[in-house]
Amino acid sequence: MKCNNIQAILFDIDGTLLDTTELIFRCYEHTITICNLSPKTRKEISTTSGEPLEVCYRQLFPNEDITKLSEIHMSFQEKNLSLSKRFNNVASTLRNLKDKGFKIAAVTTRSKRTSTKSLEINNIASFMDVIISREDVVNPKPHPDALIKALKHLNVSPDHAVMVGDTPIDIKAGKNAKMMTIGVSYGPLGNAVKSVDPDMLISDISEIISLIKH
Repeated sequence: MKCNNIQAILFDIDGTLLDTTELIFRCYEHTITICNLSPKTRKEISTTSGEPLEVCYRQLFPNEDITKLSEIHMSFQEKNLSLSKRFNNVASTLRNLKDKGFKIAAVTTRSKRTSTKSLEINNIASFMDVIISREDVVNPKPHPDALIKALKHLNVSPDHAVMVGDTPIDIKAGKNAKMMTIGVSYGPLGNAVKSVDPDMLISDISEIISLIKH
């Protein structure tokens, strides 16, 4: 299958463009230690992947001050963005897509406090026509609000766009926005994204180049 008549490509950030696995785990582990909370395994933490930070902490620690935990987490995250790194072929793929005339957006449930900066540190922010973060919408993924807002900024209709992500939440958001969807299996969740039947599945981001056509 190929995506034809595509004008815009929307990418999730964590687990799709950037490998932030170690950064994410260390943020949680730091917060848990500082607040003297019951330890959680990395497997337990992984069950919340893709959700907004407040939702993650509410699932992990329902009886704690979620606002406090989220603030400690984000403060640590801001100071340690160097732990994030691009996945293989991300920069060259984004450059190729821009050269071909595609519009590109990043759509994330991460806070604006770190989303743009992490892309800048990894030298790929310049490829983005717009970056939609958690604060930009009322309803985060899997609700389509963030994707629709990105498309309005790009002046592209959903039937001419594709959503690329590594979590079921990303793919559900794309489907809810009536877009084509591409799941990536190279992220920390592996093939978990297959459970929600993306239109296509790729094991390297560079495969997008041959799959997407104007």
